[in-house]
Parts: sequence; structure tokens; C-alpha cells
Amino acid sequence: MTRQFLLECLEESEERSHGNIGRRLATAPTTEAWGMMGKEWQGLIFNLLKYDAENNSASSGKGKKRVGRRGGRGDRMMMQQWDLEDIKSLLTGESDADYRLATLLMHKAMMGEDWDNNWNTILNQLRSQCESQGVHPVFHSLASTFQPVLGELGVYDSVEVEIDDDADWLESCRIDASDCELLTDLLKPPLGIQLKATQLAPLKRLHDLMVRKGGVKPQWLSRHLDSRLLEERKGSIGLLAAILASGAQLEDVKSRFEQLAIEEGIIGDISAKQVLLISIKEGNNSVWDECISLKQGNSLNDACRAHAWARTPEGGPGLSLKKLEKGLDELNSWSEIRGIEMDASEIKWAIVESMANDGESESACEHFPSLNINNNQQLRIALSLLNSSCHESVVAKLEKVIANASNLDFSILLGHEAIPVNIRLSVSELLDVSGSADQDTEEMMLELYTSTGDIKALTGLLAAHPDSAQINPHLTLVSARLIGAENDNDLLTWARLARREAFLVLSDVELPSFLSPAAFALTSLLDGGIADLEQVSSLLDSEGLQSFKQCRRAMMEDGDGLVPQPLLLKMEESVSSSEMGKIERMLFNQLILNLKLNRADSLLQIAESDTHNEAEEIIEEVLTSAPPTYRLMRNVNAQVLEHGVASGALERWYKNNNAHSMEASIATGRYAEKGGNRLEAARSYQTAATRCDNFELRQKLNKEALISYAHAGNWPEAIELLESESGLKANITDRFKLYLQVNDEADRGNLEKARSTILANVAESTIIEKKNDEGETYEVEQITHSVEGLNLHLTYPSIHRLPEEPYRGRVLAAINRVQKGRKRRGADIEQVFQKALNRKEFTEIFSVANRAADEMGPEHGLLIYERAMNSSKFDVAGLKRLSEMQRTMYSRTENVIPVRQRIHLNNLALKPLVVVDTNLLVDALAERVLRELEIEREVPMHLDSRREFHKTLLYRSQQGRIEMFIPAATRNELRNIAAIPGRMRKICGDRLIDPKLWDEKITEKSLVALADGVITEYNSWNPETGANINELVQIRRPEFETFFVDLKKVYSDITDSKISRGHSQAKRQEIEGEALYPEAGDVDIMLFSAYLADESLEGFGSILVASRDSDFTVPARALQERFGFVTVDNAQALSRYTH
Repeated sequence: MTRQFLLECLEESEERSHGNIGRRLATAPTTEAWGMMGKEWQGLIFNLLKYDAENNSASSGKGKKRVGRRGGRGDRMMMQQWDLEDIKSLLTGESDADYRLATLLMHKAMMGEDWDNNWNTILNQLRSQCESQGVHPVFHSLASTFQPVLGELGVYDSVEVEIDDDADWLESCRIDASDCELLTDLLKPPLGIQLKATQLAPLKRLHDLMVRKGGVKPQWLSRHLDSRLLEERKGSIGLLAAILASGAQLEDVKSRFEQLAIEEGIIGDISAKQVLLISIKEGNNSVWDECISLKQGNSLNDACRAHAWARTPEGGPGLSLKKLEKGLDELNSWSEIRGIEMDASEIKWAIVESMANDGESESACEHFPSLNINNNQQLRIALSLLNSSCHESVVAKLEKVIANASNLDFSILLGHEAIPVNIRLSVSELLDVSGSADQDTEEMMLELYTSTGDIKALTGLLAAHPDSAQINPHLTLVSARLIGAENDNDLLTWARLARREAFLVLSDVELPSFLSPAAFALTSLLDGGIADLEQVSSLLDSEGLQSFKQCRRAMMEDGDGLVPQPLLLKMEESVSSSEMGKIERMLFNQLILNLKLNRADSLLQIAESDTHNEAEEIIEEVLTSAPPTYRLMRNVNAQVLEHGVASGALERWYKNNNAHSMEASIATGRYAEKGGNRLEAARSYQTAATRCDNFELRQKLNKEALISYAHAGNWPEAIELLESESGLKANITDRFKLYLQVNDEADRGNLEKARSTILANVAESTIIEKKNDEGETYEVEQITHSVEGLNLHLTYPSIHRLPEEPYRGRVLAAINRVQKGRKRRGADIEQVFQKALNRKEFTEIFSVANRAADEMGPEHGLLIYERAMNSSKFDVAGLKRLSEMQRTMYSRTENVIPVRQRIHLNNLALKPLVVVDTNLLVDALAERVLRELEIEREVPMHLDSRREFHKTLLYRSQQGRIEMFIPAATRNELRNIAAIPGRMRKICGDRLIDPKLWDEKITEKSLVALADGVITEYNSWNPETGANINELVQIRRPEFETFFVDLKKVYSDITDSKISRGHSQAKRQEIEGEALYPEAGDVDIMLFSAYLADESLEGFGSILVASRDSDFTVPARALQERFGFVTVDNAQALSRYTH
């Protein structure tokens, strides 16, 4: 090997020196081969190279040159010395003749005249030996390279002795490469295979590192393997490379051994066994028998057997119990010797199964506690031990595997009597998730879920099949009523939609045997159907039954709809103390909660501050008494939107369950607003708007955000929102926009710009004629500012109960600017009013009001009284006196004040005149239809997000607090809707209606008659008739069309939103070639409402249009500012105008 290393050293130094002899000398000691040679061989090659370098330098005529302190590497190497083997040992030694001859020749060349010629005898003897025996091929290379010294060696025959791999060393390759100790021993020099120095040197260093480090990890080994060795894939070197790659867990290990396994002899045999080990580790049980059949005695075979025992196939492939137990002992012994924790569960399962089959269950229990259930076979084995002493252990493991939702066939557990019911419930729930249950199993699961009240599981199982609502309508209605609000949105959506499908087939399907008649009677009661009250009553004790009957009376048509709290409390106590099934108790609790929520809804419809607060307290109680159902939460959300309900419980629920929903942000906003944190409320409403898909609702939320920003004094965010949302352009008045802009500029310190903004708003341009010095006439534009307009701005914040500063201060500054240099009427009036207010002088207030009426109009005089009464400066007697003064002035001037200018005269308590749109009358018609069908006959409730605004309107009308008018367009549209029974059936589709009863009682004729009854009931006022009324109404149509076009973007969004909900664009009015605008009937309502707003109608303080149509609600503020009528879409909005 050393001769080969010498040749490698020479070749590498030649290659790296690129023909530079000095550099060749310097390079030789840095090669890998150098370190692998003995000192005598290093001395030989070094001195040959040095001699050659010195003589080449001398022959070139350069002579010796002095080596400086920073001389080149070649020069410095000239000063180094590696000695040749001394002459004495060479002369008498027994080394190979070729080596001795070459070294003596090098000595002779270096010694020159000092050479002892007596030594030539030995030289000649060595020459004779070389001639007869030949020389190693390396000396031919040396002879060629160092011709002057060793040239004679080139004449002898080249003879290379073939060296075989060490058989014992190859046998030592039968190791598990993960055994670090054996791997280190394998690399211990000398290695029994022929390696190049570039391969052997890194291996030697690796061995030294491994010895010093002790145990090494695969990752460490992979970083320290030499890539040149890993390139080898054949023969003994390839085997060593593959073993090292296996120890380092490189990716291509298996393919290396597979390639080597085709070789003959020991290399192929070892490689084939390595492939077996890798395969069994990978879980390839096809090699299991082959692994087990290997003889014990070497690391590789023992590892194959151990890993095979650790992966014993199910059933222990026909092995006897004795053989399996010996296998477990062998595995444990190997694991202990190697210090590796092996998973023996597979062979233990085989042992347990064998014992159980042999009737040795108690023996099996010794192994079972340490096992985990991972597959169906193990599940069956575990079940076979349920009646043994390890019953509790079996149950615990079943609970664990079910809790982990393992993908096993748990259906065999459902009918197993020895399994506790809670586990069977969990199993059935898991089967529902996996969808692996058959029809019989599903029937068991439905019964199980129903009897235990597991509504989430029941709903999930029903939702898993597209036709569940038709097959199991009763269970569908129960699940839709009781499903919790915290569940996934997909499940909740299914429950909501499936409910309608169930209604259609309910009468054709029998009640399931495991659902009690009482349970379904309660479901029918909650869904408004005709219920068997005897079944319901049978669940209650005498006190509870009495309370239930009184609740019914309060809810009847002639009752007040407000179930007293004591009755509800008695019902709760009765339900809690009565014996009933889980489902019955859940449904009864829902009935009580819905009765409470119904009371809250009735109180909210009254829309008074006291009743509103009481309603909020009820809602808080409902939400905290039990986790809310989806249906109940929908009702609460509707109350939050419709009536501005604030609930801390609702806010907390959303934070914990659905924090990123629109409803969550609205709940946070309402609660923050109630607590006085208007900034948080504003930001919450704005966030809700960004999460809202409904265009109309989004604009409503953005508007609420703007108002809250104003109350919080956060003008920059208000302006940012205003500029970013185009829909707000029509949903707030220009005056409110101006209010926000002025406050923003003033808050930034731009007081002059704020004043200029106000002045620009009231600027009026007129053209006047003037004459120059020559008498010629010319026209000049003159800008004046309306003091009347400025005074309207001055009162704007107080009228709308908005923060007055800094806006009011900027308006006063604008008034002072306008009045400077001329009579200061507006400013004087305001100053005198403020002084009178501070002194509480009624005569002065009377004087100011009369002056304002004379100078600016009667409505301004009335507003003086209004502001005084709203100032909180007067006691009850003072307020009464001011009110009498205001009424006196109003009685004198009513006939000259249009209704639109009375809207802020709240203290006069004038009635609103409500123009009712079709959508509210459709709700009223639907209610009459349900009454005709005796729906909700037993316990009428206005919940399930049903719209009740029409009831509030009727209630207020009956109180005498509003008058209602049904325009001709609305009457005709309602009759057209009634003429299509199918359309009304769809509108009423959310109630439990018997299809046969519908077909029997509801016809086109009866529907039209019901519609006429609605019109009669809801129309309490009619306008005066006159020949030219229609012309007066229609005269403003061009103005409306201009208004629509100005809001083209808004109406385009409204149209897109309506189309997305299934409305036909064909009904939209076309202006300037685009069908984007309100349909003809709605425009007629707008025209007539604008006409009424401009009339001085006796006794009315405002014209309201009651409508939920987005053509009215989205541009509501723009319509109010331009045409004087207000749109109201719920009881809360109506309450602002009723007194």
C-alpha cells in the first residue's frame, strides 16, 4: 500500500504544481498520501523532489539565491529536511530490493564524493535481485520522473503483487450501522480493503473523531463523511460506503445495498441482509419470515430479527404462544443490550390475542395495560377482554382512542352491552364524523342522540345526508330548534334551510318511536304549529300547568303579549322539578326562554326608555341562563339590529365564540355605546360594516359609525370614513357632512378654514349692474351670505343632540363676519337669546322668539322655544310655561309652516303622518294568513327574526300617536301580491304549516280579501281630494329624476344588491338609458310624500315613509334633505318622531 501512496503523492503534487518543480516540492507534504506513508518513504520522495529541484535550478544558470524572510513556499521547502533511511540499515536490512536500491541510489547522488565505493557491492546485489524479481510499478514512474537518479530502475520488469481484501474484516461488516460502537470498530486501522489515500485519510480522521467523541448521531456522521468515498458503489469499498451511509441515514442507502446485493460472495450476502434490515424497519412485512429465519450471532442478523419481532403481524403468523413469548424475550434482550427502547406492542398484541383465543384472558391482562389500541383487530381483541379482570383498563383505553378520533370501525361498540353509554355516545358521534356507519347503525345513533339530548351530534348526522329533512322531518325540526349557536356555520345553515323542507313533508311521515309525542308537541308549539297541549301539560305539575295556561292567555290575540315574570319563574321551577326526558326538558327550557325573549320583544316594540331597559335586562338574563341556541341567538341579533339593544352577555359570547363576525362587532359597538365609549362603538360599527355582505346594512352601520365618531369628537376618522364610503353620500345630509368637516378643520387648528367652509355653504351669487365713470353699464357678480342659513347651522347640533363645539363657535364667527359693517340681526338674536337663557327671563325669551319669527320666519321663533326647553335650565313649571308660549305661537302660524320645517319641534308633540310602503303591509298580510290557518293558535310568539314593525305601526295608530296613509301604488301592489297564492306561501314558509290545510283555506279570492282588510286596518288618514292634486304631485318628477341621476353610483349599488337577492332588473326604472332607479310605484310614493312634506297640514310634525326597501333606506338622509320626508324602517327609528 505504501508504494501506492507514494505514487499518489507524486501524481497529486505533479498535478497541483502545474510543472513548477519548486511548487511540486512544496505541495508533496500537503497531500493526503503523504500522511499515510512511513517516515522512510516520506524521506525518499522528499529528497528525490528536492534533489530534482536543486539540480534543475543549477542547470538553469540561476545559481543559488538567498531565501528571504517572506520567500516563496518552494524556497522555504528547500530549507526543510525529511531524512532518508540511514545507509547502514539499508545495506543490512531485509526490505524489498526495489526500495533499498532506490534509496541507496538517492544517498549516492546526494553524497557525491563521500560515497563509499565498498557499498557498490550491495548495490549490485540489489540490482541482480531487481533484475530477477522485477520492481513495483511505482519505481517505473519514479525512474521516469527522476531519470538522473533512478533512471536505471526503468529497465527492470514491472511486477505488481495483487493484494486480496481481508476476509475477517469483511465478516466484521455484518453489523447494524446504527450501532455506533461497532461502526467505530469497523473503521479502526488498518482497514482490510484497498483504499486510495484520498479515501483512507478521511476515514482515519473520522475514526479518531468517533473514538474521542464516543457515541455519534446520524446527523453528525453525515456532516463528516467524505464525499469521495461516498462516490463508490461497487465492491468492498462500495460496501463500506453503504454501511457509513446507513449509519448517517442518507436517503439512498437502500438503493446502494440493492446494487451491491447482486454481487457474488460475502459482499452480496451482507448487502442482501442489509436490505432485509432496511425493509423490515420500513414496515415491509413481506420480509418478516425471512428476517425471523436468520441465525442469531452477528449484529446484522440480530437487528433484523429484533425489528421483525417488533413488527409482528396480526395474529402472530401462525406462531405458537411459546414461540411468540421467546420472540418477546429476544426483543427485550436486544433492546437492553443496544440501549434502544423498542416498541414491543405488536408482539404483545399477538401474545394477548393468542392467550385470549386459548381462554387465558387473565394471563392476557398482564400484557394488556401497557398496550394502545391502534387498529380494528386490536379493537376486537380489547373487546374480548371486557369480561375479564382488566375490564376497567379496556374501558379507559376505549375512551382514549375515541377521544383521539382514531380512524377505526367503532360500529361494533354500539351494540355491545358491556360498554358504558357515554362511550357508546362518543362512538356514535365519531362514526357520524367519519361517515362510516351503515343504515342500521345510523338508526341506533339517531335514537342514542335523541335520548341523550346530544343535539350537535344529531344535527351533524342528519346534515351528513342530503335527504334527511324528508326522511326524518320531526328530528330535523327538533335539531333546528335546539342546535347551539356556537356550532360551525355550515351546520347552522343546514339546520335553517332543512327546517323549511321538513315542514313540507311532516304530515306524511310518522313520528319516530324514540321521540315522545310530548317532545314533538313542544317543538310544534315553538314553531307555531297546532300542538297537542295535553301532551305538553302532562309534563308539568299542577302549579306549572296553571302558569302555562296563564302564559297562553297573555299571549292570545286579546292579551297584552307580556307574560308576567312570576308566571315564567313558576314554569321554570315546575320544569326543573318534574320528571321528563332530556329532550323534553331542553325543549321546555327553550319555550320558557322564548317566552322571556318574546316579552322583551314586546317591550322593545313599545320603544320607551323604561321598557327598552327592561327588555335589555331580560335579554341579558336569557343569554346568561344557558348556552344560547342558534334560533335564540338569531332573535337576539335581530333585536340588536332593529332596536339598538346592548348586552354585555352577548358581547362576551361573541368574543369567546365568533369574535371576527359582523354580529360580534355590532354587539361590541352597542355595548360600548351604552357604556359611553363612543369611540370604541364607532370603530366597532365600522369594522362590522367591513364584514357585512349586505349593501343596505353596510351603509346603515357606516352611518352609525359616523354618528359615534362625532359624539366621540374623533373628527379625522369620521372624515376618513366619509371619504372612503361612496354609499354614505346619500345616507347622511349635506349639513351633517358640513358639521363633520368644520369640526375636523377646527380641531386641527384651521379656524379660518373652518369658518370659510361654513360661509361657502351659505354663499349666494347674484348679478348686479354697475356704471363706470363714462356712464357705461356692466355686470358684476356679487357674493352674499344667508344669515338665515347661518342661523340654521347655529341650531343644528342642539336640534340633533350632537356635540355643539367647536362647530357652534365657528358658525358664530361666520355670523360675525357677515354682519360686520351692517345690522347684526342674527348675531344679536343669538347673543340676546343666550343672555335670556342664562337669566331664565321668560319675557326676554318671548321677545327673542317673536323677533326671530318676524325676521327669519315662524319656524325660527318656534325653535327658540325648542332650544330653551332642551337647555336643562328650567324646572317643570318653567318648561310648562315655555311650552304654552310655543303652542300659542304655533297656533298662530301653523298654516304657513310646511310640515318639513316642523320636524325638529319635538316639544309640540305633533303626530307624524306615516306613508306605509308595501313590504310592511306584506308582513301584516302574512300575519293574517297565519291567523287564518290557526298557526300559533296555542302560544303566539313574534320571534324567529320575524319582522314586527307593522305591529308597532298599528299599535301606535291605535294609541292615536300616529296617522297612517296607504298610497294607491301600495294598495295596488299588495293586491297583486295577494293574487298569487304561491308567492304568499313562500313568504309564510318559515312557519309550521300543514300543506293540506293551506290548500283548503287559502285561495286567490281569500288572499285578496285579506289584503283589503289589511289596507282598511292600516289606513287611518286620507288627503284632501282636488282636481289638480295629481298635477301638483307630478310636477316634481323631473326634480326626482335629477336627484336619482346625481346618486347614480348609490342606486347602481342598490340595484346590484337587489339582483344578487333574486330581484329582476326589468322592474327598475330607466333614466338616461340605464335601468338603475326605483320602480314606478316607489317613485309615486316618494312624489306624494314630498308633496305632503311641503304642505302645511294641520296637526302633523313630520312626514314619515315606513319602508325597509333600500331605495328608501339607503338614500334616506338625501331624500330628507332634498324633499323633506323621513324614512323609518324599525320601531327604534319611529320612536324618534312619536310623542
